[in-house]
Amino acid sequence: MKFSRRGEALIGQEMFSLQDQARNIERDGKPVYHLELGEPKRYPPGRVINRTIISLLNSEVGYAPPSGLLSLREKLAGYCSENCQRHIKTENVVISPANMLIYQILDIICEATETVALFTPAFPTYIAACGYVGITMHQVPLSMNNGFQITKKTIDKAFSANPKVVFVNSGNNPTGAVYDEGLLKYLLEQAVKRDCWVVSDETYSKLSYNKTYFSLLGFEYEKLVIISSFSKIFCVPGYRIGYAVADPRVVEKIALSSSTLYSCLPVFVQEGITEGVPIIDSFTDSRKKYYKALSNECLKIITRSDYLACVKPEAGFYLLIDIRKLKIDDRVFCSRLLDEFATAVTPGASFGRAGFVRASICGETNDVKKGLRQVVLLAKSLQRQRLNRR
Repeated sequence: MKFSRRGEALIGQEMFSLQDQARNIERDGKPVYHLELGEPKRYPPGRVINRTIISLLNSEVGYAPPSGLLSLREKLAGYCSENCQRHIKTENVVISPANMLIYQILDIICEATETVALFTPAFPTYIAACGYVGITMHQVPLSMNNGFQITKKTIDKAFSANPKVVFVNSGNNPTGAVYDEGLLKYLLEQAVKRDCWVVSDETYSKLSYNKTYFSLLGFEYEKLVIISSFSKIFCVPGYRIGYAVADPRVVEKIALSSSTLYSCLPVFVQEGITEGVPIIDSFTDSRKKYYKALSNECLKIITRSDYLACVKPEAGFYLLIDIRKLKIDDRVFCSRLLDEFATAVTPGASFGRAGFVRASICGETNDVKKGLRQVVLLAKSLQRQRLNRR
């Protein structure tokens, strides 16, 4: 069967394929440790769930504006204004799923002949979206030696390809790196000089452990778009709701895109999130303390194998584990881990960095630790096999 170029370019996200494989194993009665998806298992805020239920009971199931409920946009504009040094207006805010926003932004600003620069390892949707829209990717590898931090050298390398857009993801998925203020300012300065778009994915900004998170939200540049998601903030990935802060002209185009692609997000979902905006900071404070403590415990488990390494994350709930010493393809490692040790993790190749695997640590605490012990067991098994072949 012949499909269009865009149809052929659809690659999806490998983590969902792994989840399907894991569920097939579970259907056969064998438990699986799920470390493949960033799907928080902590309880969402009660007021968010309660308001969602009330909205449903009140039959608030009609159409919402494609740009999002006005009440939610107003609350977010106020919240964002309080967290930066400029006034964010309601017309600067648009509601859409964060994953969808990545596609929408590329679709409305890029031509097929243009280039997008991104730092790798990178969130797989950036890579998939570039392929789907049909634009060239300029991937700039970051080094594990400095904790996968951006540098002036890597920033300059990103702009060397004369990109139309540069993606930056501080509070990085999958590395957990939080980028320095001076370097983010330098990146934006270079973008302004070149009249280049910058998309700053700040989904994990509220889950930065110790380091003060520097947001680009405080800068007024017409070609700057900030995106974020409530999936991780409120532990509601199934709500599929995020937002962007941008120039009103960009917001208008995104809203038109939404009305074309899916009309609107459900009213009851938006009502629930609106209720939660005032408690974003208080709710995430306890979450980031939990993830910081858990990540430290998980690192101790990983380092039980001399053949595994991992940079200490500064935000979020992921560990990017270096398996290069094992001399095995990361996809093969993930397949064997699932088949032989009933544990699902995501190959680094999905993030543009082969030789690594990403483990999500936002599931049930005991399951996360048990799953990581399985990673270590496979590493030790592979290590023994290599020694026996010598």
